[in-house]
Amino acid sequence: VFCSAVSWTMGSGIVRPLVNSAETMLTALAFVYWPWHPPSTAPPTYPANNNRASLPFSLCLAALSCIVRPTSAVLWLCAGIVLLINQPRHHRVSRTIRVITTTLLIGVIALATMLLVDYLGYKQWVFPPYQFYIFNVQQDLGTWFGESPPLYHLYVSLPILFTSMLPFAIHGVYLSWCTKRVSVEPAVVAAMASFMFSLVGHMEYRFLYPLLPIGFMYCAISTQTLVGPLQHIHAAKKHDDPEPDPQRKSIWTVRNIVLYLLLTNIPATLYLNLVHQRGVVDVFKYLRQEVASNNVSQIGFLMPCHSTPFYSHLHKNIPMWFLSCEPPLDKQQLDTHYWEANDFEQSPELFLQKIFFAHNGQPQDTQEESAGGGRLLGGFMDNSAPAPGQKRPWPSHLVLYDAMVRRIDHVLVGQGYSECARFFNTHFNGDSRRKGDVVVYCKNINNN
Repeated sequence: VFCSAVSWTMGSGIVRPLVNSAETMLTALAFVYWPWHPPSTAPPTYPANNNRASLPFSLCLAALSCIVRPTSAVLWLCAGIVLLINQPRHHRVSRTIRVITTTLLIGVIALATMLLVDYLGYKQWVFPPYQFYIFNVQQDLGTWFGESPPLYHLYVSLPILFTSMLPFAIHGVYLSWCTKRVSVEPAVVAAMASFMFSLVGHMEYRFLYPLLPIGFMYCAISTQTLVGPLQHIHAAKKHDDPEPDPQRKSIWTVRNIVLYLLLTNIPATLYLNLVHQRGVVDVFKYLRQEVASNNVSQIGFLMPCHSTPFYSHLHKNIPMWFLSCEPPLDKQQLDTHYWEANDFEQSPELFLQKIFFAHNGQPQDTQEESAGGGRLLGGFMDNSAPAPGQKRPWPSHLVLYDAMVRRIDHVLVGQGYSECARFFNTHFNGDSRRKGDVVVYCKNINNN
């Protein structure tokens, strides 16, 4: 619990992607009731020996996590394989049949529930996991968002998720394996799932959020072995020195471990929550004030797509748009697929000439050509978001990163814009497109 409470991942990372948060919460709760097999030398008080384990209840929670995010099925497939392989020899066949039938029954009920809920939402019968499989596995179109090396989860995801706790997690797994007094099954499931998640081209560390509960458990085993009630495990492992020299002082004390975890996690949590990339949120406070003063007619975001919040932070029915970056729906369209964010980054001046009407924000001709090559009747003039490449009027406010300002400032000034607000965003950013402050350009009233 302490490791989970102080972890920067729990304090900053996991609170942002809501789907991953729900998946992690359901997975953690399901792990509590999962029937882990106790190790061969487990003490009588070993937790897996109590009456908490309930396979049906755990499977219900697992089914919910799979409905929330289909990739969770990979983790539970690994857990199911480990459960079946480690079945006791006594009544092995009957136990295996019972596990499979229970899983199938709950799975069918979960699928039926999912189909019904999706039908109520889409007004037609759909099966999202199949489309998810086609997009992410069969055609591997997730690589549109970035392609990762095969060992990404090993040397990027796990160190980011656990940071200073990673040595304790590894030590906890090592102790469990050597002493056989704590189950190593959760670690095996985590390793199998990490391998399975590494078979796709696009990877992000948030994909491994459901493994956090397992890692925190082994961190606790490590710290309690060093300074807590499980010190006998460490003594049993070091059988050649069961009675260490009492005069020898160890750096592993409760105070030192607590300070180490606090100092390596809490500052990072505070910095990431209060300082890092705050400009993309602060800008909306300014935009809300502008809207309240009736100074806004339309807002455009000349930034990589999804860089900022949207209507969830504006709370007003004001036309807004951002540069499109929708992936293609077919792998054969990869070479010809058009997306505005890429077009803008490659040639921002030319993009602005193509995407906006030429005269005072109004169409010169009702048959203007879109930036994507098509012809439009009047272009984007209403409150709906423009289609990719569709012409649109110059908005009253443009929001962009400082990295782009030097490339298009003269174009915006020529159109009657001037910088009206600037917000600190970050001290560092791995994406060169998102470097610098968040800048707002406002169109001068005399030029509207």
